[in-house]
Amino acid sequence: MSNRRKHGSTLLLAGLVLCWELPGATAQAQEQSTTDASPLSSMVAYRTFIKYPPESRPLVGASWDLLNPWSVDASTLPMIPTRIAAQVESLRRAGTSDDEAWRSVTLPDALPKYRFELSTAVLAGTRQDLNATLTFISDQAAAPSPEVNITRAELVGDADFGAPVLGAVPYSCQAGNTTCTFHWRAPAARKEYWGVMNLVVTASLAGSTDEFVMRQSFYSSPMTAGKFTGHFQEKLENGSLVIDAGVNVTSRMVCFVSSNLYSIDKGLPSQHVERRLIVDPSMHSIAFTFFGKIFRDYGHEGTFRLQDLKAQCENLHYPPEWFMDGVAHKAELQAFQARPPAAKEPSRIYFEYNDYTYTTQKYSSSDFSDREWQSPESTRKLTLYNRAADELTNPSLETLKKQLGQAREPSP
Repeated sequence: MSNRRKHGSTLLLAGLVLCWELPGATAQAQEQSTTDASPLSSMVAYRTFIKYPPESRPLVGASWDLLNPWSVDASTLPMIPTRIAAQVESLRRAGTSDDEAWRSVTLPDALPKYRFELSTAVLAGTRQDLNATLTFISDQAAAPSPEVNITRAELVGDADFGAPVLGAVPYSCQAGNTTCTFHWRAPAARKEYWGVMNLVVTASLAGSTDEFVMRQSFYSSPMTAGKFTGHFQEKLENGSLVIDAGVNVTSRMVCFVSSNLYSIDKGLPSQHVERRLIVDPSMHSIAFTFFGKIFRDYGHEGTFRLQDLKAQCENLHYPPEWFMDGVAHKAELQAFQARPPAAKEPSRIYFEYNDYTYTTQKYSSSDFSDREWQSPESTRKLTLYNRAADELTNPSLETLKKQLGQAREPSP
């Protein structure tokens, strides 16, 4: 094998190692790789990452989405005139893509803006309320907020069910109508209230002949796959903290279950656990394992608080085992994809929303193991890491990089 081909394979190997579990990378590793993007520094960050199992990760303040599992960032968007929205919808129905449809219409030079802030991005069950606060913002930075009169607020159901209009959404506005709050709860565990819901608000603006439309989506799961019961048990197992959370399961499904652990003594987030597993009605608890070395490395000891219990389940039309092991069931999945069911349904079902918390007993740092994660998977990843790291520190790599750079330079 030529030297160039050998190093090309090494660079590819390094990329595969770094990308192996990128979605679960810790905030510290992401920050390090962002500030210093050299392959060697990225490898160092990855070596830190594979010390812990993928199901149990350090939780830090930068991990906003993990710290707020039911929330979504608020975005500021332009208020679109209804006549423009009607043109775009007509183009969509004619088969035009969303991007092309918006490029085909002419928007006014200046548009007032709006921002929705949601109490939750997911409604799980029929006992959870959505509060959506709508703020109107002027099209000019120093100008006061526009005077807006809401003429209609309605809920539109999931596209899989034909986007039905599900009725009016009650709301209240502050004096001056610069901020309004909308309230909704799924009235029943029925399919029409399941999936991606759209809150659609139509309003008129003082001094304008146009009507404007504003939209905000959220997910509703009135039918649930189960619920957490609020009963907990804890134990130390192989130097890690295991907390069993009681559950009542109604359906056999693949679920992603997650929780957060906070250090009460330090007032800081400590660990995030996320598992993928098959749940079924015979289960009475789900175990969350908080890895011992994370406690040791971050200096967390004392009492801890478990919170943010969440279970998101896959609405599959085939056995959950196929989803868990797509390689072993590749043939079955291909056959299913060739003849999918005619009726479409939303893809997710949740456990019922809860706000349970659990406080542990007191632990000292020495109660936890300082061992790194060890498994066939970790061994395989460490082998890949060591091979790539050895090659990246090879002095001949710099020579190869210079040769490749010179080869790309255009001839005079």
